[in-house]
Amino acid sequence: MDRRTHHHHLKAPARCSSSDNKTDKASTSGKNPSSSLHPPPLFKFGLLADIQYCDTDDRTNFSGSQVRRYRNALNVARNAVEHFNLHHHELEEDTTTLNNTTTGGARSAKTRGIDFIVHNGDIIDHQCAFDFQTDSFKPISEGRRQLADVMEILDRSACRDWIFTIGNHELYNFTRRELIDGVDLKKEGIESYSKDGLTFKCASEDGDLYYAKKPHEKWKVIILNPYDVSIYSKGREQGLDEEALSLLRKHNPNADKWCDENPDVVQTERMSGTFPYFKDLEGLNGRWVPFNGGVGATQLEWLRAELKRSKENEEKVLIFCHLLVHPKTTSGTGRTLLWNYDEVLEVIQKVGDGCVKCVFSGHQHEGGVHVDELGTHFVVLESPMLASDEDKGHPGPFCVVEVNETSVLMKGFGRSFESRLFPYEEGLENVEALEYKIAL
Repeated sequence: MDRRTHHHHLKAPARCSSSDNKTDKASTSGKNPSSSLHPPPLFKFGLLADIQYCDTDDRTNFSGSQVRRYRNALNVARNAVEHFNLHHHELEEDTTTLNNTTTGGARSAKTRGIDFIVHNGDIIDHQCAFDFQTDSFKPISEGRRQLADVMEILDRSACRDWIFTIGNHELYNFTRRELIDGVDLKKEGIESYSKDGLTFKCASEDGDLYYAKKPHEKWKVIILNPYDVSIYSKGREQGLDEEALSLLRKHNPNADKWCDENPDVVQTERMSGTFPYFKDLEGLNGRWVPFNGGVGATQLEWLRAELKRSKENEEKVLIFCHLLVHPKTTSGTGRTLLWNYDEVLEVIQKVGDGCVKCVFSGHQHEGGVHVDELGTHFVVLESPMLASDEDKGHPGPFCVVEVNETSVLMKGFGRSFESRLFPYEEGLENVEALEYKIAL
């Protein structure tokens, strides 16, 4: 079975012209493949992560390793929605469907609209909630206003089925209750936001922060909550979770020292950017920092049961988790890994035993890709904040994913020519959408 990664150039409906692509040893490339090469999709979805918008000037992160273009992230979000809409309206004149996709049915081959869209965590930045200059929380209304800036753009989407996963910045800005029930921007006094606009919420209709859905009878989508165990699990101004804080202190002496020196930290929540997180942490121990978290025991057993059923029923699975699950996507540093990545990875590999075809993450803004020995792809999406060439006709990092009988086909754009997922030739002023193909 061929499980190689393929990068192809694809004629796309957004700001495109011809280009060639650099490849690595695990990749093959081709130019403008015919659509007849791919079977019709069983389902199709839009995908992006880490918009992390804030109405503030560009600046580097705390370590100085990346320049974050906070306001430009809105331009990328706008480009993504326009691109998704073009795909959603493909052949919309034929509205025949076999069954409702939410009940496990499939769209007819002639209606290839987008079934759902995933934003894989971190919709607005911590700075929307906290002023690091004055060392104090900002008014709640400030974060609501900036969330509305993002949601007004996402609300232009023709597809109304959005999945918002939990990232650390969701917990900086909102309470756990708000993430479950949804943030009602109209009720919060954002008069400009439509009363019928999209609601920002991270839970299923049943109020679960981790859950599964069936976009097709032979496919399952699993949403994980990687902050099930987290010092911030209660959300904004609810106090730190003391059990998770004890776990963090056990593994990170820098955090332990900070808490000793600041005994009121549970109440103030002043853990972000306050001390040298990574000092003397070696290798994968770098994951033990405040902005990461873990999957709790109950959720882990739930995942085990879901993958066991999928294996028995011969279902294929896609997993969405804001934090990274495989250490080889982190360049060996572990700084963006789940605290208990090893337990989650063991369930995916041993229980899933190849039924998980891709694990999509965010969090690590530069992106990353790894394929394990079972053929499972671990794909880390790039952040719109790092898009550097938008003014040259590069729309920024996002993609449309088509799932068909033979592949999971990602068609999209990278953050720049340095993209790890959709790299293109340096110096081009316009670039076509590229394909990243996961052969089944």
